[in-house]
This record gives sequence, C-alpha cells and structure tokens, in this order.
Amino acid sequence: MNDQYQPIPISVCVLAKNCETKIERCLKPLTAFDDVLVLDTGSTDRTLDIIASFSNVRVFYQNGISNFGETRNFITEKAKYDWVLHIDSDEFITLEFLEEIRNLVLDANTVYSIHRRMFYRGYSLPPFDAKSCRLYHRRTTSWTTRAVHEIIDVREGMTSRPIKAIIEHHSYDSVKQLIDKAQYYSTLFAEQFHEETKTCLWSPFLHGVGSFLKFYILRGAIFYGYPGYLFSFCFSVGSFLKYAKLLEYKKISDSNRK
Repeated sequence: MNDQYQPIPISVCVLAKNCETKIERCLKPLTAFDDVLVLDTGSTDRTLDIIASFSNVRVFYQNGISNFGETRNFITEKAKYDWVLHIDSDEFITLEFLEEIRNLVLDANTVYSIHRRMFYRGYSLPPFDAKSCRLYHRRTTSWTTRAVHEIIDVREGMTSRPIKAIIEHHSYDSVKQLIDKAQYYSTLFAEQFHEETKTCLWSPFLHGVGSFLKFYILRGAIFYGYPGYLFSFCFSVGSFLKYAKLLEYKKISDSNRK
C-alpha cells in the first residue's frame, strides 16, 4: 500500500479454514484497510500462524459453518465500521479494485456487487457472479439467513450497483476439491430447501445438463480449454447432486409424516 494513502474506512470480513496456501495472498492487499476481521471455522494447518503476522487483522472463531448467512451476519456484528466488505480467503483483490473502492462515493441505500474471475491451477476462466453483492452498510441491510447461496437483502427502496474491477477467485486446486465442495454445498442446499422447492424425477438430470450448458456455452467456458470443460462438468455434477439429494430428503420427510 502506498504510504500517502489513509486506511480505507471499511471493515473487511473474511471467512477462513485450512487455507495456509492462500491466506497470505488474500490478506496482503487488505493492509489498505485498518479493520480486517477473519472468522476461522476450524483450521488445523498454519492458517492462524500466518494471520498472526498481520497487525490490522482481528481473529474470531467458530466451529464449522452450518448456515452461511448467519455466519456472515455474526462476523459483521464485530466490525469497527458500518460499511462492510465480505470476501473469502481464496479471493484476492487487485490494485484496480482498491482504487475503485477508495474513490467510491458510498450511499447507504446502495449495495455494491462484484465480478469475480475464477482461476484453476493458474488458468483463468470466464468472469461470473456479476451480481454477487459484497459491500454494504450494515445499518440498512444484512445477509439472508440461508444455509447456502446466501445473499445480501436488497430491500425496498435500495439499489444495487456493480464495481467494475474484478476480484480473482482461486477456489480449487484439484478435481477432488471440486467434487468435495459439490458434495458439501449440495447437502446444505437439500437440507434447507427440500420443504419449499418443487422437484420431480427428471429434476437432477435437467438441472445438471442446464448447468453445464449455461457455464460452458452461455458464459463462454468453451473457449478456455480443459479447465473450462472441467469446471462446466463439475458444476453440472453439483447441480445434479443438489436435486438428487432434494428428492431423497423429500421422500424421507414424506415418510416421516405418515
């Protein structure tokens, strides 16, 4: 960070667990902020030792995550400032992003969304999640209490505005990580939504195929070689698992009512 700059008066909240290979790269650009909160959810590697080397970081602890929305609201309550930015430990902000944030004229009735560019083993993939709102005023809104796919509640009278600069997202380093996360998030999805989501025998197949075509064709992953194909296929597997587990949970729920 350039010494001529004052710290940005925004609190940054980071979720972390066993991310020793990424947490330093995540936190280094965040030295532009004087209030960074890391919620560690059960690290057993060197993550906490690395975090301890950053003087602007405060660490909080939680044993795992059963509800991402509630977890994000929990760490937001600990923030020094009312303006809060949420990123994850595998997301790296750029100098362009910092400059844009620094020059924003913030409006409490606006939530600010980001673009993320996903990377897999050094290979880039198409930008996605253009409407992923991450910067907001905590006195005017909060995260929905969803177990997974949590979002900031854009309430009546509020607007959403995109931040142009892209955040780098280095979430996966292996096929195993892709499949493990698909298993984890699909279970949370099925547990939360099996009572309210309509589904049928064909839902897993249709959602799986639809997810593949959406990412591979519509979002342009077809132009990114093997990583584009791999991610598209793994996302389709994740969608298939969500609705397959949803069917299973519904059957169990219906059986318990009888």
